Amino acid sequence: MLQKKYIIGISGHRDLKISELPKYKKEIKDILKEKMEEFPDREIYILTPLAKGADQLIAKVAKELGLRYEVILPMPLELYKKDFTPKEYREFYTLYIDAVGATTIELVDDNRLEDIVDYGEKRDKQYLKVGQEVVKRSDFMLFLWDRVVNHKTGGTADIVEYAKEQYQDNFNKKHHIVECKRENL
Repeated sequence: MLQKKYIIGISGHRDLKISELPKYKKEIKDILKEKMEEFPDREIYILTPLAKGADQLIAKVAKELGLRYEVILPMPLELYKKDFTPKEYREFYTLYIDAVGATTIELVDDNRLEDIVDYGEKRDKQYLKVGQEVVKRSDFMLFLWDRVVNHKTGGTADIVEYAKEQYQDNFNKKHHIVECKRENL
């Protein structure tokens, strides 16, 4: 019988370079297998906002390995849906319904639903908050990141910085960065 879960949180870019996806997939698969071997008595479990790009890629690899995942949304599903084209949303939803559970974080600060309908600072705060929640709830973080600090609120760089603060001296043991390229850069 497996002991408690070992939770791997996910954060990464939405616009991964398509030609590099097989390489990233292999590295992700190797990392997840390594964690399965390192913790054979624990259920390896993925926690993800399931955004397009890195989040969905890792969820797909986890499924291939027979791992379960839970979704944590930055806002109600109907508002989050705006982040996807219709085709991307169908792909998201297929993964979403296969998750073992889904939760939505609370609105940040004084945000109201109508404040986060459109893109902007208040919506970005929701992305930052969901990334922080993933870090807080995880034993280990897996980042797909180009190591560029672009100062965009809620981006991967923000989440890496937050993880450094949370994990402090253990940061090097509690994360792995899959260095990646972005499609439009």
